[in-house]
Amino acid sequence: MKMALFFIGVLSLGAFLLNTTGCATEQPGATDTLGTYSTQVAAAPDKATTAASKACEDLKLNNIASNGTKVDGKVTAQTAEGTDVVINIEQAGDNVSKVSIHVGATGDEAVSKQLVDRMVSHLNWF
Repeated sequence: MKMALFFIGVLSLGAFLLNTTGCATEQPGATDTLGTYSTQVAAAPDKATTAASKACEDLKLNNIASNGTKVDGKVTAQTAEGTDVVINIEQAGDNVSKVSIHVGATGDEAVSKQLVDRMVSHLNWF
């Protein structure tokens, strides 16, 4: 019984630490936790949402739907294979937005990085 409680405690601690730290990525300030790639961009949420939509167009994603306000935004799309792409944007400060990208059931860091790179490129034009 003590051994079972010990293992449950260790697993709980591991799950807690995983959720608080995330997995480091090559990009400074970005994390990839449980398939969700998160980073911050220097733009208000409405501009970041527009840039995310344009990034999806650049990558030729299908069924792009975008909705954004001054405090948050969301862009959904699909790859050619029908994999769902969801980009959530929320205000993280003055002219700073937190961008969270989830591709498919388990995430795809490469596609997420491409989307962020394209977003930043479009934000440089605003």
